[in-house]
Amino acid sequence: MSDLGFNKIAFCVLGTGLMLIGLNEASHAFFHVEHHEKDAYFIEVPDAPAGGGGAVVEEGPRDLGALLAAADPVAGKEVAVKCQQCHKFEQGAEALQGPPLFGVLGRDIASLSLPGLKYSTGPGSLTELEGNWDYEKLDHFIENPKKFRPATAMNYLGVKKTTDRMNLIAYLRTLTTGEPLPLPAPLPPQAAAVPAEGAVPTDPSAPAQGEAGAPAPATATPAPAAPAQPAPAQPAQH
Repeated sequence: MSDLGFNKIAFCVLGTGLMLIGLNEASHAFFHVEHHEKDAYFIEVPDAPAGGGGAVVEEGPRDLGALLAAADPVAGKEVAVKCQQCHKFEQGAEALQGPPLFGVLGRDIASLSLPGLKYSTGPGSLTELEGNWDYEKLDHFIENPKKFRPATAMNYLGVKKTTDRMNLIAYLRTLTTGEPLPLPAPLPPQAAAVPAEGAVPTDPSAPAQGEAGAPAPATATPAPAAPAQPAPAQPAQH
């Protein structure tokens, strides 16, 4: 091969390499790439607002009466399958890791005395919680046991979906030898706001100011000024 042919081949290889390097650098100019110590997917999360933590959403009272009235005990029995590792559901059953759940609704909290069953003790435990298992306590405990009673020995993460939780409670309600625990009454409609002291009561049937059909507030129109009367002519002084 002549020197001229070799030079042509070398020039083509060198030119191709330079072009690839140029394209690589150009791509870095258009696309920003961050390199991290560990291989992982990087998801950018916006910073929390000043003051610490995100906004806290306050939950209003749950209408357990309406939710449980619409619940399905048959579907709740399917949800209860995930509880069978730690609980039994038959009448007179022994304890597993947790107490049997037959007759749990209306039963005094941490009240069973069975071989091998030990309730957690101390602040934040079930033994420090007074009363019985009503619908509200059972709902919050099933949703998140550790949040409801931080010292509980129950390590289950909870049933987060409201529909599943209501179906499960409706199923537990059927596990009794007597009358099931009465359902709670539905919550009443939100009461009307009480006017502040000193406020002038208004007709509740009248549309509120600013709503469609509400008359615009009347604006006082100044009365037209009376025309000036010419002063009487004074007789000439001599």
